[in-house]
Parts: sequence; C-alpha cells; structure tokens
Amino acid sequence: MVAKFLATDALADIAAAWARAYRLLAPVREGQAVVYRPWAKDMHPFLGRPPTVSAKEALFPQTENLLTYTYRKDQNDLTRTEVFLAEPLPQEPTVLLGCRPCDARGRKLLDRVFLERGVKDNLYEARRKATIFVSVACDRLENTCFCHWTGGGPTSEEGSDVLLFTVAGGYAAKALTEAGERLLAALPEAPAPAQEELAAKLASPAEPGPAPDLSAAPQAFLALFDNMDFWMDQSARCLSCGVCTYLCPACSCFNITDEPSGMKGKRLRTWDTCMSALYTLEGSGHNPRVSRAHRLRNRVGHKFCYHPQEFPAMDKKPGGQPEFSCTGCGRCIKACPVSVDIRRIVHDILEKGGKP
Repeated sequence: MVAKFLATDALADIAAAWARAYRLLAPVREGQAVVYRPWAKDMHPFLGRPPTVSAKEALFPQTENLLTYTYRKDQNDLTRTEVFLAEPLPQEPTVLLGCRPCDARGRKLLDRVFLERGVKDNLYEARRKATIFVSVACDRLENTCFCHWTGGGPTSEEGSDVLLFTVAGGYAAKALTEAGERLLAALPEAPAPAQEELAAKLASPAEPGPAPDLSAAPQAFLALFDNMDFWMDQSARCLSCGVCTYLCPACSCFNITDEPSGMKGKRLRTWDTCMSALYTLEGSGHNPRVSRAHRLRNRVGHKFCYHPQEFPAMDKKPGGQPEFSCTGCGRCIKACPVSVDIRRIVHDILEKGGKP
C-alpha cells in the first residue's frame, strides 16, 4: 500500500502550502470549541478531536449572498424603474481539513436536497465541485456517536476525497478521489512503520459495537404519527432552541430574505430550523406545528421516515435498512442543553410503534 505522510510537526507547513493554492478551512481551538476558520498566518490546525460544528458550512454557508440588486430611475421617465442584478463571484477552489467521516457522509445527503430533487441549486453545485474534503478517521467513538447505526463507521470513505489515519509521528493519508490524489501529490510517502500501522488499521478497523436494526423505523414512526401523548412525552424537556439543527451535517432548511438599503439591496439565504415556532407560521396566523411535540415529531420524522420514503431506490442498504437523513455524528446529543437524545427517541419509536 502506498500512503502519503503528514508529520505532526509539519502539519502547519503543509496546510500553509495548500493555502497558497486553495482557500483552506482548518479546525482550530477557540475556548472549549473546535471550529473551522479560513487559513491565516501562524494558525495551527487542531485534529485532536471532532470539530464542534459540522463541515456543511463549506458547501452550504449559514448565511450567503444569493444576489445583489440595484434600482435605477429612468431619468427621461421617472415613473419607470430598472432593476440590475449581480450574481456572486465564482467559487474558489477550497480544501476543508479535519472533518470526520460522519461529516463527509453528510455531503451525500445534502446532494439529495440540492442536486437530485428536481431543480439543481447552482450555487451549491459550484461550491460542491470546488471543495475537497480531507477527513480524519476516528480511532474511537465518543459516547454520543452512533454513525454505525445509520450505515457509516469510524473509517467510512463516503464523501471524503482524502482520509487521514493517525499513525506514529503524524497521519497516513489515503487518497480516495482524483482531486485527493492531486492534493497529496507533493507529499512524501509514509515511512515503512507508518505503512504497516495503516495496513493493520485497515485490516482491523475500530469496532463500534453492535447497532440496532432500524429498517422498521419508517413504518413504526408512521404508526405513532398521531399519538400526541407519545410525542409530548418525548419533547417534554425540549427547549426548541434549534442547536440540534444548526450543528447537524445533514439538515438543509433555509429561509430567503431581501435586505434593502435605499435603492440597493441583497438577497440572503440563511439557515432555518424546523424546531422554531415561527418556522411554519402562516400569514393567516395559523401554525400547523403549534407545539414542541409537533416540531420534534417533524424533525425525527424527516430523518428516519420521510427521507427514506422520498429516495427509496437509492437509499436501500444491504440487508434492507434504508439510508436515513442522519449520519450519527451525535452533535445534537452532545450539544443539547437538556440532553434530548435522538437515539432514545428512535428506540422508543421502534418499541412502541412496532407493536400491533
């Protein structure tokens, strides 16, 4: 096996070299959090633990400018106004360093929404094509991780262009795509001990433990859809803060607003959350999801029922389990201020919804 080598003490220099050819987003520590920041002089990438935030912002920014517009009066006829539109500049080639396999798998789920469901999102598509994901394989699972429940794993290659494995003295890099091969071309080959350590890890990957069979989850969810006592019990602690959706690698809800300033303005796309009471508030004042129970039901249903139903042909995994709109990263569990655990909700759905 041929693997490239990123020495720990040379990681900052390697990142700086990449930053000369690409826009580089690297994970850095800020207080107790690990977040992605554009590369700057004297930065030191931190790959020691999974980033606190997901990698989806590289493809689907939390706030992005869709276009700018300018109104101009016709000087010969002031009753007429022309509108001039300007679209964003082309996307820069980008390298996202240090995400985890669960984040990289989220790219595929976002593709379903923005590229494979009817009209393509041109901005997302351009950003997707311009971005290289350099992921770090996990040596262990945290107690909030459940990627193996949803078809992933600590060393899953789905969605990554390069996969890094921790070895003595640094990281062994395995290129998974042509873009990944180009990125690694200038790096030295891993020394023999690192090659042997990588071969051993690939032969015996980290064992995440048994995973429950979730193949019946869509039908069990539908069986409980109108059982509001069940959903009120599940949502009793929920604050509707939305942190679960903002940290999720697969959530894709957004809102679009025009922000005018005199005769000029811009059209912004901003992340939205189905956990907000305003999310489904209609102009009439009616809200079809008036309670936390309704909103939590929608979030869980989207991930474990509606998505598999919408993409039935492509989502079927070996053994019959659908592919859910969840990568099992566990951020929603780890960051929830009141410890709502989506794993427990799914367990309860299977237990109670599967009964006749």
